[in-house]
Amino acid sequence: MKATSYASMSDLQLLELCIWREARGEVYDGKRGVAHVIVNRSRKPNWWNYRRAGILANVILYPYQFSSFNPTDLNQGKWPADDDPSWAECCAVALAVTNGSDEDNTDGALYYFDSSIDFPVAWGNPSDYIETLDIGHLRFFKPKAAIIEPANLED
Repeated sequence: MKATSYASMSDLQLLELCIWREARGEVYDGKRGVAHVIVNRSRKPNWWNYRRAGILANVILYPYQFSSFNPTDLNQGKWPADDDPSWAECCAVALAVTNGSDEDNTDGALYYFDSSIDFPVAWGNPSDYIETLDIGHLRFFKPKAAIIEPANLED
């Protein structure tokens, strides 16, 4: 994949790139988990997608949600080689998750982090979350309480 502007990329291309940047060294199910978190976030209007459901780009590019898109992250400027086997796997995962043929292995997770770091302080209290999957170096979580629905956005 050639480096290009994010604005010129489709939702599927951004998802492929995000999976590759975030989980290229992970096992297949870790890549699936990352894809499902992004799709799960896209399904409900919330702060992480500018309160507009259904747009993967909004979720992926929302500032400081996926570290590999942060301006200071070492992965931010990396682009996969077309012959990278991990890239092919990330593309296959992205396609399967977006077309609905891949069951959510995270049980509705909205968050994940690398197990090499402590529970993210910005998330608040760890007791407010349920761990849904621990695979490879990634741990996946969903909130115990339902996400509060945003106010009617048309008012």
